Amino acid sequence: MTTAFNPCLLIPCYNHGRQIGATLSALELLQLPCLLIDDGSDTDTAQVLDRLAQQHAWLTLARLPANRGKGAAVAHGIALAATHGYSHALQIDADGQHDSADVPKLLTLARDNPDALISGWPQYGDDMPSSRRYGRWITHFWVWIETLSFAIKDSMCGFRIYPIAATQQLLARRRVGERMDFDTEIMVRLYWAGVPVLFQPTQVRYPADGQSHFQLWRDNLRISWMHTRLVLEMPLHLPRLLAATSPSSRSVERLWSQKAERGAWWGLRISLWCFRLLGRRGLGLLLYPVIAYFFIANRSARAASRDYMTRLHRLGVLPLPPDNGAIYRHFLAFGSALADRLASWANVMRRDELTFHGYDHFQRQVDSGRGAIIFTGHVGNIELTRSLLRQSPNAHVKVNVLVFTRHAERFNQLMREVNPNSALSLLQVDELGPASALELQQKIEAGEWLVIAVDRTSPTAPDRVVSADFLGEAAPFPQGPFILGALLRCPVLLLFCLRERDGYHVYVEPFAERIELPRKQREAALANYAQQFASALERMVRRAPLQWFNFFDFWRTPAIPSSTKKP
Repeated sequence: MTTAFNPCLLIPCYNHGRQIGATLSALELLQLPCLLIDDGSDTDTAQVLDRLAQQHAWLTLARLPANRGKGAAVAHGIALAATHGYSHALQIDADGQHDSADVPKLLTLARDNPDALISGWPQYGDDMPSSRRYGRWITHFWVWIETLSFAIKDSMCGFRIYPIAATQQLLARRRVGERMDFDTEIMVRLYWAGVPVLFQPTQVRYPADGQSHFQLWRDNLRISWMHTRLVLEMPLHLPRLLAATSPSSRSVERLWSQKAERGAWWGLRISLWCFRLLGRRGLGLLLYPVIAYFFIANRSARAASRDYMTRLHRLGVLPLPPDNGAIYRHFLAFGSALADRLASWANVMRRDELTFHGYDHFQRQVDSGRGAIIFTGHVGNIELTRSLLRQSPNAHVKVNVLVFTRHAERFNQLMREVNPNSALSLLQVDELGPASALELQQKIEAGEWLVIAVDRTSPTAPDRVVSADFLGEAAPFPQGPFILGALLRCPVLLLFCLRERDGYHVYVEPFAERIELPRKQREAALANYAQQFASALERMVRRAPLQWFNFFDFWRTPAIPSSTKKP
C-alpha cells in the first residue's frame, strides 16, 4: 500500500457486547488501526468495549453520550478518522454479519481507485428474511430513479470503504439521515457529487443469534421520507446525470444488436416481485416512474422513437409530427406490455381479453403432429403465444423462443417461478452451426415450435443482413431466420399480438409452406422473403403505431444490402 493510501477500520456499535469480541478477533490479523464508535450502548456493552480497548493497542474507542443511530456513529467515526490523518475508512458491522475475509478485496479495490466509494455487493443465502429481501429491492428501485443509473447495485450494505476527504466535504455541507437511512442517502449524495461507486461481491449472512436494531415502522418511515427528499431534489442534479448517461459521453456507440442487455434480467426480476406484491394493476401504476426514468435518461432511445414516428407521420399513419408527449406515450406502451407479459406468464389473462384471427392455420399445424417456425417481431406482446397454445386441444405444445442472449436459462428460471407449468422457454443460440441446426431439427420433428423475432439483426453476425423496404426506406433484416427455415424444411407462420381498444388481438397467417433458397437465385429469394416479412410487419405497425418496441435506429446498418455475402 502506498503512503497516500492510509486506511482504518470503522465499527459502529450499539449493544453488540456478545458479538464484538469475535468480530475484532477476525479483524486483528489485518493489522489495521480500528475506530470503534460506541453509539450509547447499555452498561454491560460499555464495559465490554472498555475492556477490549485496554487489551488491543490498535483499537481506539470513542463514545457518543446517547444513542443517535448507526449513521450518526459512522459520521462521527469519519470525522475522527480525518483528525487522525487516515485517507479511507472501512465500515464493517459489529455483529459479524459481514465476511471479514473479503476486507482485503475491498482494500485492494480502494487502493486502485482512491477517489471511489467502495461497497460490498451482498450475496445472500437462504437465511435472509423475505421482508428484508423485498424491502431492499424497493430501495434499489428508488435509488435507480434518483441516480438515473444502474451503477449502484446495492445502497444498503454497510460493508464499505469511504474516501475520507470527499465524505467529509459532503457531511460538512449537507445533513444526512442518522439512522437506517444513512447508508443509502450518503451513497446517493456521493454519487451526485461525482464520486465513483464500485462494488465487490461479498457473502452476507444473518446469524441465528444476530441482533437487529431495525425498527419496522419508524425506520421504514425514515427511509420513505429519505427517498421522497432525494426524488424531489434529483431534478437539481439532472444536467450532470443526463451528461453521464448521454451517448456522447461514451467512446463508441454500438449497434443495438451488439449492446449488452444491461439490467434486463434484474429489471424483470424486480417487476416480478412487484407483480406478486401489487398485482397487475399495481405494477402498472408503479411502472410510471420507471418509464419516466428511462424517458429522461435515454436520449438515444428518445431520438430513435422520434425518428420512427416522424416516418409514420410522413406516411400519413400519424396525423401530427411527434412531440415529447407522443414519445413518452410510446415508452408507456412498452411498460404496459411488460405488465401484461408477466400477467400472461402467470395465467391471469382472461380468455375474453384475446381475439384470434387465423387460428385455424395454427391448429392445422398442431394437428399434424409436426412442429413449425413462427416469425414475429418486437411489436405488441408475443409472449401471449402461451395463451394461444392453451386454446389448442394439445395444450402441452412446447414453444422455444430463439434468443441471442447469455441470460436465456435465467429467464427460463424466472418464467418457471411465475408458472411451473409454462409451455414457453427461451433457447439460447450463439451462432447457427451444424450442431445447433440438428438440435432444432429434432425439436421440430418432436412437435415443438420455434419462435424467431425477425426485426433484430444478429449480434454474432451483424453484417449478414438483407435489405427490404420498411416504412418508406431500405432497412436491414437478418438473413438467419430465412436460412434456418430453409434448413429445417418445415412450415413457417407469422404471428403478431396487438393490444387494441377491446383487448389483445392475435393475428396468425401462413408465411411459407417451405422456404426455398435455390443456389442460383439465393440472393433474390432472400430479398423476396425479407420483403414479405417487412410488409407484414409494416401492416402491424400501421395498425398499432405505438407498439413497435425497437428503441434504436433501425435503419442504420454497417452495410446495406449485404445479401451478396455468403453466410
